Amino acid sequence: MEQQEHRTPVLRVRALPTSTNAYGRVQAGWLMSQIDMAGSLDAERLSRGPVTTVAVNAFQFAAPILLGDVVDLYVERLRIGQKSITLKISVEAERMDGSHIRITEVIATFVAIDPDGKSRLLGDA
Repeated sequence: MEQQEHRTPVLRVRALPTSTNAYGRVQAGWLMSQIDMAGSLDAERLSRGPVTTVAVNAFQFAAPILLGDVVDLYVERLRIGQKSITLKISVEAERMDGSHIRITEVIATFVAIDPDGKSRLLGDA
């Protein structure tokens, strides 16, 4: 995959043996955890406090993530409401030979929460 613009990933992580199945491919649950981490990092920064994930659309793998790949997660803000943030999170893998492969994209919504777990206005930490 040819990169046309310089983008900075919100999160970069290497696929280690603990994140793969017996066939050397990353399990979906591990990737979902990374997607949630990348999205919450951006949402927490914007909301100036804790957030919770309330929705994630279905996602499909365009290619597998292999043992040793460096996984890059990019976040784009799609919608900012009074209490919620909707993000597009794109996942790419850098193979050990240096090539880049698009893996998946998801749309996730996060809601800002107070210490009691109730929704709050963004910026009201």
